[in-house]
Amino acid sequence: MNGNDKRFLVIDDDPVTRGLLAEILSHIDGYQTDVAPNGVVGLEQVRRRKYDIVFTDLTMPELNGMGVLKEVQKLNPQLPVVVVTGMSTIDVAIKVMKEGANDFITKPFKVQTITSTVERILGERHLLDRLGLDGNSRESVERLNAELFKKLQKINLLQAVHVELDALLDNEKIYQSVAAMASKLLMVQEAVFALVEDGRLRVKQAIGLSPTNLRIKNTFLEKILKDKTYYLAKVGENHPMTEKPLTYPLLAIPFVIKDVVFALLHLGNKADGSDFTDDDISLALTLVNKTALRIENNALYDVVYSNLVNSLKALVISIEARDPYTRFHSERVTQYALELAEVLGLSEEEKDAIKFGGYLHDIGKIGVRDGVLLKAGPLNEEEKADIRQHPLIGDNILKPLLFFPKEREIIRYHHEWFNGKGYPEGLAGEEIPLLARVLALADAYDAMTSSRPYRRAMTHEQALAEIVRCSGIQFDPQIVRAFWETPTGKRVGLYSGSIAGR
Repeated sequence: MNGNDKRFLVIDDDPVTRGLLAEILSHIDGYQTDVAPNGVVGLEQVRRRKYDIVFTDLTMPELNGMGVLKEVQKLNPQLPVVVVTGMSTIDVAIKVMKEGANDFITKPFKVQTITSTVERILGERHLLDRLGLDGNSRESVERLNAELFKKLQKINLLQAVHVELDALLDNEKIYQSVAAMASKLLMVQEAVFALVEDGRLRVKQAIGLSPTNLRIKNTFLEKILKDKTYYLAKVGENHPMTEKPLTYPLLAIPFVIKDVVFALLHLGNKADGSDFTDDDISLALTLVNKTALRIENNALYDVVYSNLVNSLKALVISIEARDPYTRFHSERVTQYALELAEVLGLSEEEKDAIKFGGYLHDIGKIGVRDGVLLKAGPLNEEEKADIRQHPLIGDNILKPLLFFPKEREIIRYHHEWFNGKGYPEGLAGEEIPLLARVLALADAYDAMTSSRPYRRAMTHEQALAEIVRCSGIQFDPQIVRAFWETPTGKRVGLYSGSIAGR
């Protein structure tokens, strides 16, 4: 084998990711890239050929990335391994770094992330190689390299924390997660997160202890809230929860937003029995600061979202004020749609979309002239064309806001028919988004059971008979069947197995 043969190995069962990573690495001067479709083949290549870096996917059949990492460590402990994963969580980060990975990269990855990782690892290797003849220098560099590796591990762990926090858009979910994150990050067996409320600390998550609210007065917690800085309680001081003398150091850190302490995290009982180091404290402070910033951003988002929703609801109210026959229509339609969502087993996210999209489904009618919207008799073809613009107008009202993709689908498509004869696009069957199909039935039911200037309201029985007749034509049969299981559907006496099954 050529001594100057410089190679990377990419192990991944996904041909797209494997090819993309190999393509990026092929542009690094002087290096060739081999690929392997799974861990077993990859290890065989490691046995037969010298590599400078091995990149391995984490989740693979037969032999996963952790297995590859462990086997490479046995074959060649000096061979750098980079784990590539789509699961960027603290648990994954800690696990792969503890097993000796030089780095981990999350999917989807950027070219710059790959090239900078390669440059760092190769730089370390080349430095050691140049100093290889000087035993003392080599030992010093290896020691420094080990320290650098520890720092990089912490950076990678914090990156995993950052990604995990970014996925938590609800502050309540953060409150229920941050102690567990801290426990894993700092390897402690005790972690408690609590909110400051009325002179006490209300525990939201406790690891290693029963969640009992904390007393502040006459404890070191009182000092933390006053000084707004962390405190390292020594062995012998009273534990704020058990009120017994501590047998291990306890690190307590306040969460501060706009100079107000709103929460506190305390950590103790390190798994290895050691004291907290300066690096531990720095890592914990970084976690707290990142989390406090995410909590503040979420709170600001909630305020913006609430103001926006209230403004849009004001538009709906103004539309319904123009037409007294449709007053409270949006609330009723939303309620019927939520009943359907419950029976269909839809997610909380989908129910939230129905709450918002249902209320605003007719917001586009603000762009329809009164002569059409309030006409006492049937509409002519030109007027029908005008009214059929309201789903598109509504979608365009929300389009610049970027917040509401599912809600926009409800608004745009709630007049599509299951057989493709609806509007505005003539979608059919499952081409129509599910939530729009749900709202379409709820909207039609309320329209049929509400009086208009040109016709009386149908009875429940009449409306439901019409819904059954239009199953598979206007409405999704699955949603028609579900409607019979809703509180509204059960109010009528028309139900029979033969009808429900249509």
